[in-house]
Amino acid sequence: MTPEAILEHPPRVLTPEQRDDYFANGFLAAENLVSEDWVRRLGAVSDAFLAQSRNLTRSDDAYDLAPEHSAENPHVRRLRSPVDRDPLFWEFASQSVFADIAADLLGPDVKFHSGKLNYKWPGGGEVVKWHQDIPAWPHTNYSLVTLGVYLDRVTAKEGPLTCVPGSHAGELFSHFGADGAWSGSISAADLATVDLDAAVELTGPAGTVAALNCRVIHGSRENFTDRVRPLLLFVYSSADAFPWMPSPTPSAKSGEIVRGAPARMVHLDPRPCLVPPDWSKQGYGSIFAAQNEKAR
Repeated sequence: MTPEAILEHPPRVLTPEQRDDYFANGFLAAENLVSEDWVRRLGAVSDAFLAQSRNLTRSDDAYDLAPEHSAENPHVRRLRSPVDRDPLFWEFASQSVFADIAADLLGPDVKFHSGKLNYKWPGGGEVVKWHQDIPAWPHTNYSLVTLGVYLDRVTAKEGPLTCVPGSHAGELFSHFGADGAWSGSISAADLATVDLDAAVELTGPAGTVAALNCRVIHGSRENFTDRVRPLLLFVYSSADAFPWMPSPTPSAKSGEIVRGAPARMVHLDPRPCLVPPDWSKQGYGSIFAAQNEKAR
């Protein structure tokens, strides 16, 4: 759906001002939208998965582990597709206020696309270089949003999500390196055309929701605290947006309608998008692995 068509529907959760800010800037951070009970329950499940990771020595279908991961000092970069790992995550993605927020930003008919639970560890953590999301999982239009919820307080020191205002309305950049391989990031030459000084850090207490348009340029810095920063992220699309390449992070729930009804007509946006690798053939590790391959 187009922003104009989406805004014709009354909001369920967000204020009109919050919706306007999202469509103008390409992102939004809003406090007090996810209850303390949800944060507590999600955090407990997250902690349990971190504890289970001590039994692993290498990444698998569920866990993306950093090279330095060990039983004594676990270092999980990502829990892949959490909705497939524990029913609480799917309950939150499909039945909580999260799906209503997605409907406020995508229109009344909403599909679930994918999810992950990222961890930024103390002592630096994973720097996420500037990138846009949709080049990795292109759709027939750009009515997709990534909704994140902070499971703990996030200040500037924890390396919060950081977005460039208005960049969603600008160019969709290549995410291939000079060697032709997928880099998962925007080149220095292209970034020179972007006003990175205007970037905004999305901070807030536990339960803060961050909403990112699929085209917005974003990243995150190091974690300079002594705490792990968990961030639960789910991607939703308007029902009339359809993927045209295999997903890098497929889920058993991908394509399920979480609000409204299935689309009877596809929305085709004329703005082009580079064809990403065929993830069903070459596989996808994580954005952390892609961005650090060969010290890119």
